[in-house]
Amino acid sequence: MLRDTGNILKVGYLLLPICFLLVLPALVQAQGQYDGAYGSGANPFILATGSPGELGLLKALGEAYATKENATLLWKKAGSGEALKLLKEKKVDAIMVHDPDGEKKAIAEGWAVGRTLIGSNEFFIVGPVGDPAGISQAKSAAQVYQRIAASRSKFFSRGDHSGTHKKELAIWKKAGIEPQGEWYLIAGGFMRQP
Repeated sequence: MLRDTGNILKVGYLLLPICFLLVLPALVQAQGQYDGAYGSGANPFILATGSPGELGLLKALGEAYATKENATLLWKKAGSGEALKLLKEKKVDAIMVHDPDGEKKAIAEGWAVGRTLIGSNEFFIVGPVGDPAGISQAKSAAQVYQRIAASRSKFFSRGDHSGTHKKELAIWKKAGIEPQGEWYLIAGGFMRQP
């Protein structure tokens, strides 16, 4: 879907599921600090996720869960790739991620159970009004990426192994391009970082 909003050109290219996975053991202990704690119940529960925690969704869900289950939800900030790793290493009890391939692999390998779809993400490619890469003429996200690379227009990547970053890399692969050079800038952070 191509849409010109006047100030920025947006290309929506995917609704990606956000899933919830549980580790096989009922409760595991994790070392380290937490990025949030919701509730004050007797039953601690450690969950790793990125953007849902930063944007307040986890707080709302965590407080409701904590009240209902006499629990304390402890949030460990991690993108999808890191969250899957923490779950596999049994450093967290559950994760909230958007990496369908990684989620399915975790279930198939038997170190995670209970994959539940709880929402979806919509992604946009956003650029300057002047459209230096000519992305308004593209028919797909892969064509947008090809135009950005060909024009060497600046592209900002999260570069953090999150679900968002993995989706970006899949589009570069579909475009037949391995992004690199001064035009490809890696921010390395979550949504709320400057």
